[in-house]
Amino acid sequence: MTLPSPAYEFQHLFHTRRTILQRFLLLPDGEARNLYRYTLGLAAREPRRRMKVHAAVQMSNHTHEVVFDRKGRDADYRSHKNSVLARALNTLRRIKGRVFDTPTRRDREVLLDRAAVLAAIVYTFCNPVRAGICDWPDEWPGVLGDWRRVLSIPIVASRPTFFFDQRDPDQGGAPLQVRFYLTKPPAFKDLTKSQYERLVREAVKAECLRIHAERSAPVLGVRRALQIPWDHVPAVQDREIKRDIYHFTGDPELVKRLLLEWMIFVGHYLAVRDRWMRGEREGVVFPPGTNRYRHRERAPTARLDPDSPYAAFHT
Repeated sequence: MTLPSPAYEFQHLFHTRRTILQRFLLLPDGEARNLYRYTLGLAAREPRRRMKVHAAVQMSNHTHEVVFDRKGRDADYRSHKNSVLARALNTLRRIKGRVFDTPTRRDREVLLDRAAVLAAIVYTFCNPVRAGICDWPDEWPGVLGDWRRVLSIPIVASRPTFFFDQRDPDQGGAPLQVRFYLTKPPAFKDLTKSQYERLVREAVKAECLRIHAERSAPVLGVRRALQIPWDHVPAVQDREIKRDIYHFTGDPELVKRLLLEWMIFVGHYLAVRDRWMRGEREGVVFPPGTNRYRHRERAPTARLDPDSPYAAFHT
């Protein structure tokens, strides 16, 4: 059984999703690139979720996203987006079966301070550079936005000609186009647009130069990378097992506190859920961070302690 994880409001999050067997099903050729952007834009702007996207990259066998979840609906957002993307990819590739690997706790990380948010954004932009595909992020077609002007370039995707309802939007069909911008994280609300763009630009440039200096093998090249068949299965299955669930959190004491809070949440949640499923209602209050029972069954939920690390960006 997968243990539950809390979904608090007002959280910066780092998402990862990998294809099964790391097949190159997400290879960002023309149609798959447009599909990912269209699906991401639709899921993020859905009124019940209203996710803010700060950075995203589509690699051939996985995606990374840095988002802000204001309403605590992250689980619904990921479930909906990944389900639609998987079914649409099956249609595009003319295959059947699972697209994504079994999710783990490492697929979702809460970013609890400015340093962690910036590190996750830089990590996302620099992913194709780190993979040895190119020298700069903008060379890879799977990178959303422009790292040099991160808030200024619109991301536009047209409705794919497959899977989605092709009727006119006024008659219930899917939108003809999705257009959105990467946004400034609330963690940096004190910075102006130009200050934030400069911060990201300098951090991404410094990381790319560091990768260049440490690189020991020649760059593969974008053209060669895009010529690899989408049904390719890498000989070495690299799942980044060494990446901790709090990879971007630099304070070890904070990590210990987060793990302790998670263990307390799991114990409280499972005990209350058992009472709820037995039909008990009087005095049953779920812990803060409960997603399913709070939103789907309107179950009473406790408020988050203002001293909790997860309350850092509550407004």
